[in-house]
Amino acid sequence: MGTQWQLETWGSPPAALRAAEDLVRDIEQRCSRFLPDSALSRLNRDRRIQDPLLADITSLALEFREATAGAFDPAVGDAVVAAGYDRSMELVRSSSAGPARDAVGHPAIPVHGDVIELRGPGQLDLGGIAKGWAVDRVGRLLQDAGAHRYFVDGGGDVLLGGERDEEELVELCTGGYRVGVRAGGLASSSTLHRRWATAGGDAHHIIDPRSDRPSAGEWVQSSVLAPDATTADVLATALLANAEAALPALARRGAEALLVAADGHCMMTPGLARYLR
Repeated sequence: MGTQWQLETWGSPPAALRAAEDLVRDIEQRCSRFLPDSALSRLNRDRRIQDPLLADITSLALEFREATAGAFDPAVGDAVVAAGYDRSMELVRSSSAGPARDAVGHPAIPVHGDVIELRGPGQLDLGGIAKGWAVDRVGRLLQDAGAHRYFVDGGGDVLLGGERDEEELVELCTGGYRVGVRAGGLASSSTLHRRWATAGGDAHHIIDPRSDRPSAGEWVQSSVLAPDATTADVLATALLANAEAALPALARRGAEALLVAADGHCMMTPGLARYLR
């Protein structure tokens, strides 16, 4: 997943940490766009695959597409590639800009049990959900192994669970804001960091599904506090892609958010104030 992970657990055996590492590696091996033999790459190439883990994540991604009125859309994979994000970020930044092209479309993505299909042109991209989903799965693994408290940080997607006498202080996306959290998920997203040069100017990895191009809205950074890391990750992405469509999903999902504009001014949901420290 191209990120550093940090795990802290109280009450589970050391073997649980090894199992958590194996789980993260397995999810990456199956969901990465950059591994030619991953389940996701084979699906995008062959248009059909049977894989229970990929089917679970894809089904959840489609639920979030509905919940965010399309602001989050796993069918924008070809738009991500068309924007230039067709290799790992290190390679994208170190390479010369290639010729620009338009995305070819959004495929329909029927899921039947463990089988996923792609119908019509385009690709599936799970980059906006797989990391949060992996963090939640690691938390569940640690809890099932006997942890009475745990902290999982998957490259900035954070999950806290179990019993705590004191809050954990976690930084939000910018401005020195911190929240006090005892349990739940937190994720941030930004259009300012994963950027690269293209023939048409700078691009970034947050795609607006309405235009199939990197989002150009008012908000450039977001942080979301939610009951789980998957929800936090997805909504942080969706808010930058199309805040108007995504904002109503926050209340329905029990989430709070901070949004930051390019000029530095901020907007937060009313409920976030009680977590600020």
